Amino acid sequence: MTYTVLASNPDTGEIGIASTTITINFSRTFPVHRHLVPDLTKRGIIVAPMATIHPQNGHRLCDLRDAGVGWDDMEAELERHDEHWSWRQIGAVTATGETWVRTGSDAWNHASHIVAEGSIAMGNYMDGPGPVKAMAKALEDNRGEAMDERLLRAIEAGKAAGGQGQPDIGPVPESWAMIQVFNGKQPWPAVDVRVDFDVDPVPKLRRLVTQLKNMDKVLHTMSFDPSRTFDVYGVVFDMYNAQV
Repeated sequence: MTYTVLASNPDTGEIGIASTTITINFSRTFPVHRHLVPDLTKRGIIVAPMATIHPQNGHRLCDLRDAGVGWDDMEAELERHDEHWSWRQIGAVTATGETWVRTGSDAWNHASHIVAEGSIAMGNYMDGPGPVKAMAKALEDNRGEAMDERLLRAIEAGKAAGGQGQPDIGPVPESWAMIQVFNGKQPWPAVDVRVDFDVDPVPKLRRLVTQLKNMDKVLHTMSFDPSRTFDVYGVVFDMYNAQV
């Protein structure tokens, strides 16, 4: 009951993920990443374990990769430790643009994925392949955009194409959405926003990403020039007051 996009751009040093689902509090189990903060290295990776999720698959994938297991052997190794492997959907993208994804035969129908250069669009519990195709197209059409904008447009395209749903019950609403982008320019994510238990989280996710970019100067000042913190801290109160 989730649809997700992952992408990496080695030319700009950006890697990110955006996702939305009806499952409340999904952040407790999703996504999994490694070697992205405090330093983004060539070993950097984001993993999206989905469908009937078992987050251990995401952590195990990272462990196996760190141990030198190749992509050709990855599925067999993961399946060996998961008796319910056929129910899983899982995708990964690396900082160098590698991709790996599997959609199990029992993942909630419709379930599919599309891989392009450095990107994955994937989803399950969907009324046909349209949303995944729309997300994949948006990822390609927006390659020249900053990573956060590219991912947001792809998730919005998936929602506009029908999002979650089943033929017998119709559309299923989202209640949770997230986006993370890493670029190695600071020891924290460039973008890290979640919307939870909300009636329309995808539009709210975009609004928050736009607003919270005002926090970049505050975080940098607090970390690298702390004596000037309150010279820039006014934006925090401005954003708070705009919400009340």
